[in-house]
Amino acid sequence: MQHEFVIEQVEPDQENEFFKKLGGQFLILWPWLIASIVVCVALSYLYLKYQTPEYRIRASILIQDDKNSTANVGILEEFGLLKGTSSVDNEAEIFKSYALMKDVVVNNQLFIKYYYSGQLKATELYLNRPITMRYVNPNSDSSINYGEYLVAFDAKDINKFTVTVLDKKYVGKFGEIVHLPTGDIIINTSDAFVKWRKEEPVTVFALPVNRSVAEYMSRLGVAIPNKQVSIISLSLKEIIPQKGEIILNSLINTYLQANVNDANQIADSTIRFIDDRLQLVFKELSGIEKDIEGFKKENRLTDITEQSRLLLENTSDYSKQLTEKEVQLAVIEALEEFLISSKNETRVVPSSLVMQDPVFISLIQRYNEVQLVRDKMLMSTTETHPSVQTINEQLLNLRGELLSSIASVKRGVQIGVNELRKRTGAIESQVSKVPGKERIWLDFSRQQAIKQELYLFLLKKREETAISKSSTLANARVIDAAKADDFPFKPNRKSFLLLGFVLGLAIPFAFYYIKELLNSKVSSSKDIKNYTSAPILAEIGHNGNDEEVVALAARSLISEQFRSLRTNVKFLMANEDEKVILITSSMGGEGKSFLSINLAATLALTDKKVILLELDLRKPRITDILKLRRIGISNYLVDSNANWKELLQFYGADNKFDILSSGPLPPNPAELLMLPKMSALVKTLKEHYDYVVIDSAPVGLVTDAEVLAVLADVTLYVVRHAFTHKQQINWLNKLYLKKTLPKLNIIINDVQLKKSGYSYEGYGYAYGYGLYGEKNS
Repeated sequence: MQHEFVIEQVEPDQENEFFKKLGGQFLILWPWLIASIVVCVALSYLYLKYQTPEYRIRASILIQDDKNSTANVGILEEFGLLKGTSSVDNEAEIFKSYALMKDVVVNNQLFIKYYYSGQLKATELYLNRPITMRYVNPNSDSSINYGEYLVAFDAKDINKFTVTVLDKKYVGKFGEIVHLPTGDIIINTSDAFVKWRKEEPVTVFALPVNRSVAEYMSRLGVAIPNKQVSIISLSLKEIIPQKGEIILNSLINTYLQANVNDANQIADSTIRFIDDRLQLVFKELSGIEKDIEGFKKENRLTDITEQSRLLLENTSDYSKQLTEKEVQLAVIEALEEFLISSKNETRVVPSSLVMQDPVFISLIQRYNEVQLVRDKMLMSTTETHPSVQTINEQLLNLRGELLSSIASVKRGVQIGVNELRKRTGAIESQVSKVPGKERIWLDFSRQQAIKQELYLFLLKKREETAISKSSTLANARVIDAAKADDFPFKPNRKSFLLLGFVLGLAIPFAFYYIKELLNSKVSSSKDIKNYTSAPILAEIGHNGNDEEVVALAARSLISEQFRSLRTNVKFLMANEDEKVILITSSMGGEGKSFLSINLAATLALTDKKVILLELDLRKPRITDILKLRRIGISNYLVDSNANWKELLQFYGADNKFDILSSGPLPPNPAELLMLPKMSALVKTLKEHYDYVVIDSAPVGLVTDAEVLAVLADVTLYVVRHAFTHKQQINWLNKLYLKKTLPKLNIIINDVQLKKSGYSYEGYGYAYGYGLYGEKNS
């Protein structure tokens, strides 16, 4: 069996191929990469420049577990409401409460904001605001008390301003009431007004209080960083650092004051109770003193007799004891009335003042502790919450126990009063023997002494309670006052600039990837290999010159590629009788005529006789390219007397190779090519020439190339880079598998490295068997 020279492709290393392709893409895209990075980073910088920075303000507070707070937690745990929690958790929830934040918003007028409108954005003003606004008598319809107020200043009179609201203008003076449809307001100047440019107006936004409270609650962060210590970390997000520090410090101070107020509720209740009793006793004492004064004037008495003085001295001890018991009984009755009254159900019970019964004192302390826990829970929940309902039931039970204890104590005190009254009865019988006027005066004196003793006792207890209240401290201590971070946390400058750089880097590659994904044209040899197993014989680069014929004598890349193609073709045509080369393609414009001319010229450089047949009779290009006469093969095939030698034309000064042009366009090119005269002509030319190069019509459009295939020894199928459709390679593969075209090899034409990052693949050449025939066993 005869051996054949064939070409074996040596596939490049896949990893090297990947890096070569990546490097090629980078070489193509690097100007776009630089431009994209510059644009994206610049846009990121502009975004950061006009973005309002946001700072985080931090503070920390220590919760001191005093006896009261510990008792409160114990009570809740006894109810089964706070299992596993601590007083720190409770206080953290209070910091998150709506009521606490509402006090801060209202006290600091945070629902009113001031803005200065610049060219690109509005900037909020706080410490540097030139004015302050407040409502005097808000409209009853609270929904219209809020809105936008544009305050413009009078350049001529610094005491005047114009406020625009609801598209109407109103003139006013600083410090005076301005009547507006949204309510009466007063606008005052601040310290920053002196430096403010009067031509710049200020926009004032008044927001609903509940909306402002919700806004600041969403910005507030409350955390317990370590469960082992009683420290709460507070944070607040704010665009103005100084404002954030003021708000967070105000929140802490409001919390501390509320804590003190809770601790002072019992003292306040006791003081109110004592004040009520003082008014009553003072009124009674004043009445008695007036009666004594009137009695003395009427009877002209200046002093009592010696007998009366002795009686008073004898009864002083009993009177003092009786007075104390009566005072205690009065306090008990007042406490009983306090507990029975429904309006006092949610108030703490005043201290027992004079009652020393340990059970009763314990009940009062327990009742007040539960009441304070209930008040704290209501700061973060509602009356209908199950926990609150449970506490209400407990308070009801404790109130019943208190009333029972009071009744028991009251009976004991009443017995003591009755006993003292009996003992004083004997002395009073002696008093009855005293003359009538002195006896009446003695009775007045005794009542006066009792009321004075009670009044002095109440005054003493009030002072003791007031002193105790003034010494009350909050069960918390500020560790770190509010302080803003040095740099804003939002937007993150480094992250945005890095994002701009990454986007600038990714956009060109993404664009290239999408472009390649949507690209239906052949962009590399890999695209061809994905669709066909036909071998790739050579790759011809882009011809940058206008000349269709390459200067093959030069040492350019494209001339070297044609020399390589010539070598490969010689390997394919190893047998001496193989001389005919058929060149075709899928469609017009793929460069088969260009390839035919330059391959013929390259073969002629080796001192071989070469003839080029222009057999694309439908759309001949070689005649126009080489400016040939329009006589040729069509004339020869239709004229039985024509001589092909007379139709020959030549290319080059030294007649490098011969050419038979297509001649006039025939109406039936396929039928002409099927004439026996055509096959006879090719047979004759093989006898006279070393190589016969046939430029055929595209095989994907007409059957001319298939007709000529029987005359050819080798087929070169031209695929143009970035021009031939990938789907057309399927048609090529069918021809290859059916062996319709002899020894079909692919030529990739017009490869443009700078356009697409295409990299040439290396081919090794070796001898082998059986690519187009049977293997030699």
